[in-house]
Amino acid sequence: MLYLLLNIIASTSLVFIFKLFQRFGVPTFQAIVVNYLTCVVVGFLFSGSSSVVQGSLLQQSWVVYALALGTIFIGTFYLIALTTHKVGITAASVATKISLVIPVLFSLLVLENSLKNYTILNYAGMFVALVAIVLSSIRPRNHEDGEETTSPFLALLLPFIIFLNSGIADSLINYTNHFHLQQNEVSQFTMVTFTGSAIVGLIVLLYLLISGKTIFYSKSIAAGILLGIPNYFSIYFLIKALYAFGNDGAFLYPVHNIGIILAGAMGAVLFFGEKLTKVNLTGLAMAVVALVLISYQEIVANLF
Repeated sequence: MLYLLLNIIASTSLVFIFKLFQRFGVPTFQAIVVNYLTCVVVGFLFSGSSSVVQGSLLQQSWVVYALALGTIFIGTFYLIALTTHKVGITAASVATKISLVIPVLFSLLVLENSLKNYTILNYAGMFVALVAIVLSSIRPRNHEDGEETTSPFLALLLPFIIFLNSGIADSLINYTNHFHLQQNEVSQFTMVTFTGSAIVGLIVLLYLLISGKTIFYSKSIAAGILLGIPNYFSIYFLIKALYAFGNDGAFLYPVHNIGIILAGAMGAVLFFGEKLTKVNLTGLAMAVVALVLISYQEIVANLF
């Protein structure tokens, strides 16, 4: 449970940092690239350099999955930014969060891996979790948000691609953790994943700089470092949490996403003065109900 809580804290802090980017006019893509470079450095320091120097990392069976995951990560980051600009913040947020359906089904149907026998109440909790995520993410649209109108096709396509990418990424983490990764390799896996993201990001950024389509802003460095440290540990603690819960993604991902929603909502109100609508409050209440339904066996076991 400790790793799950630490993952929720790290993941929620990313949202707050992105809000600060918007407030201080930080170039998001440049900061994202620096963020991934920071993740690589943190991973190198955290995992130790001996295996990297000896080249033994490249011989691990999970390296190809880590690099693929890294490519998905930065691609999804870019799509989230694009969807936020073209379609709206709500569409990007909801698409990311409801993607938990994919790893949950993958864990139950493909890996067939769970710590308990799922009852009708557990499955009802998963459904309630999806509804809670949608309701808690809805925000009133207005022209002051800087959101552009776009074609109906693109408005559907972009969130759908985010939904698929996010779900595939979580399922790939679950698969690699189940079949290829040893517990003492978690920090190395996380570092290699972000190395893949950094390579792709650097290639794109260098192209933009060389072609004169952008200039580099020095404040992107500090912003990227601020983002990179919790970003590294958000994945590190997620994999550790999967180990702690027997790789039971069907249990972990709904609880994980709802925990981020609840922590994010509290932080947004306390630190950024955001207003929650009645629909948002209904969503948060349903999130609590979903948590109880999904994990009522654990709650009963600890109480009695």
